[in-house]
Amino acid sequence: MEKRNLNNFGLKVISLIIAVVVWIVVVNVDDYKTTKQISGIEIEFINGSAITEKNKVYEVPKGTTVDIVVKGKRSVVEKLTSEDFKAVADLSKMSVTNAVAVKVSTVSSYIGRELTITYKDNAIVVAVEDKLETQFPITVQTTSDVAEGYAIRNKVATPNLITVEGAESVVKNIREVVVNVDVKGANQNLSAVATPIFIDGNGEIIDSGKFEYDVEEVEVYVEVMKTKELSVKVSGKGKLRDGYAIASIDYQPTAIEVVGEPTDLARVEEIIIDDIDVTDCYKDLETAVNIVDYLPTGISLVGVNQEIMIKIVIEKVEEKAFRLESNDINIVGKQSGLSYTFKEPNGYSLAVRGLKDKLESLEITNLIPSIDVTGYGPGTYTFEVNLRSIKGVEVLDTLTVELTISNQE
Repeated sequence: MEKRNLNNFGLKVISLIIAVVVWIVVVNVDDYKTTKQISGIEIEFINGSAITEKNKVYEVPKGTTVDIVVKGKRSVVEKLTSEDFKAVADLSKMSVTNAVAVKVSTVSSYIGRELTITYKDNAIVVAVEDKLETQFPITVQTTSDVAEGYAIRNKVATPNLITVEGAESVVKNIREVVVNVDVKGANQNLSAVATPIFIDGNGEIIDSGKFEYDVEEVEVYVEVMKTKELSVKVSGKGKLRDGYAIASIDYQPTAIEVVGEPTDLARVEEIIIDDIDVTDCYKDLETAVNIVDYLPTGISLVGVNQEIMIKIVIEKVEEKAFRLESNDINIVGKQSGLSYTFKEPNGYSLAVRGLKDKLESLEITNLIPSIDVTGYGPGTYTFEVNLRSIKGVEVLDTLTVELTISNQE
């Protein structure tokens, strides 16, 4: 019996070998090799200090991924996802053209031995720039309006400076840094905490994620006080060239709104600008003055317009002769029982000088000529004629008259 079994031993070995071969064939037919595309593997950038240590900054494209094609046994490949792979770009090995090679490998080294990985986009270009650090003042901007009759006198930001560090092209694009505070209906001082906003030259907000800065929050104090409207008065100083006079002084604005403590506001009703020098002028003078220079202590201007625009019109003066009749002269202080007789009953001549439009409308009676005889008794006296002063008109003569006072018959 044992001998017969030994006689079949060769056949059994052959049968076993055939069975193994058949199993291998069946397994390989069932678990054949296949390929699969896997997309969206996020690229990890490492060793960025190799760039930053050279006082430079870098920026990589956002959402940078790589797509691969894997080849291997179907039982392995079909289960793979992007999570089974890692893509690495080593910035310390960046080329002179700022290109960085991307290397893709499997998370599991066991799986990696079973696969072949191919991909086309095996390099990424990184933007590299010089690093720039700059300080900016922080400006407080208010939204809405305070209560009627009130205005903002002062706005303070703490801290009032912010340091920004980043790519030169980005930092240079910043024009101002502001914080916004809502003051709607405010009638008293208020405080707030605000976040810095970065503005470019076009007034657009810049994404603050593109750079680093040292101030995350700003404490803001807004001083709100009552307002008052003050009139503005302007005059010139100095002597014009001979033969010329000021025809008019025009200016805008003629009133300004100011803000301050109630006690300070109560002490002022108008702003006087009296130092416009017209010395030796003979033609129109135009100038602008900063109204802030004329405000009393404790008073501040409301709004941004700080200039008073002034135009002084200067014209050549003319002379004109008038005939003053004796009966045009008013005799003040007459006494009853006395008579008053001028030596020149036919009148007197009087020369005046002034602007053309003033002289054209001037009548001798506008000067209201008069003499005062109060307390004078009978006799002959010399009196200086009093003439009313008219702006823009200069009397060139000192007019004297002889008057005889006598008792009435």
